[in-house]
Amino acid sequence: MMLRNSRKVLVELVFLPFLEDALARFAYLNPTVQVEIGPPITLAGPAGLDLAEAVRDFQFTLCRQKIYAETQSVRSALIHGVMGR
Repeated sequence: MMLRNSRKVLVELVFLPFLEDALARFAYLNPTVQVEIGPPITLAGPAGLDLAEAVRDFQFTLCRQKIYAETQSVRSALIHGVMGR
């Protein structure tokens, strides 16, 4: 279902492995935004929603998820080194 206030967001291939987790986090943090998955991703919401801000938040969440996943081994090694676990 498309709402009148919607915007398409292209996701680069490098971010695709992190899309599912990023979408879960984004949906939790932005409950008024509906997300349609498909090439491209579509963000939609009520008439007063600032979609430019929603797109920025979505892209930021996607980037953060990529960084989080790629640095998991470094964080684990650091905790193991400090805590001895």
